[in-house]
Amino acid sequence: MKDTEKKINYKIIKSNKYKSVRLSIKRDQKIIVSSPKNISNKAIEKFVCENKNWLDQNIAKLENDPKTKKHNYIDGDVFLFNGTLYNLKVIETDDLSYKKIKTVVNNIVLDQNNLLLQIKVNNLTTEEKELVISEFYKNKTKEIISQKFEINETFKEFKPLIKNIKIQKANGRWGSCSKVNNINFSSRLAMLPSECIDYIIYHELTHILEKNHGKNFYLKLEKLCPNYRDLELKIKNIERKFNVSLA
Repeated sequence: MKDTEKKINYKIIKSNKYKSVRLSIKRDQKIIVSSPKNISNKAIEKFVCENKNWLDQNIAKLENDPKTKKHNYIDGDVFLFNGTLYNLKVIETDDLSYKKIKTVVNNIVLDQNNLLLQIKVNNLTTEEKELVISEFYKNKTKEIISQKFEINETFKEFKPLIKNIKIQKANGRWGSCSKVNNINFSSRLAMLPSECIDYIIYHELTHILEKNHGKNFYLKLEKLCPNYRDLELKIKNIERKFNVSLA
């Protein structure tokens, strides 16, 4: 790369599960390089530079696409909830008596195709609005998970085997299950349609029975969720279409 060229910032994820070097761009325009472990960082840098035009073109597409452009948390921003796109509408008022951000979360309402955020005039910065929306997703995900474990009979049967359930900020996965059966769900799970959330839960419950992704894992997953392949594909399509970022 020439000194006059703009440096390309990217994150490298190395794993033996990758058979070749691949590029991807997250909704926030972060560049991810997935690579086998035996590929050197120098070779990866060369690969990234050779694909600079592709990166520029696709970043430009993200910037111009309302479904994937970076959020500014102003009117017209698009957010995904339950598999449906909602337009953010910020309502400023002098009538609200609260000042704390966590209280503001209670004043986010889904109205037809709009996500209404009611705030005091000039009360929230862009960063604070981002926090409010994040808390909205976290609270909704917690509510959805709780309801599903009350209604779904299979989920009820597994509940005594679960040590703890936590809703955490997205860490690259929709869910995870520890060796001692602590289950973590991404706070962005509420973005997905209900049947996809069911699949994520089934997936993590199967890890109580089988900790790795071996043959037995998928046999048991299929018994719990016969259409898991279709739902996996649906989630991948949602991630791709809306460039959902969990990073």
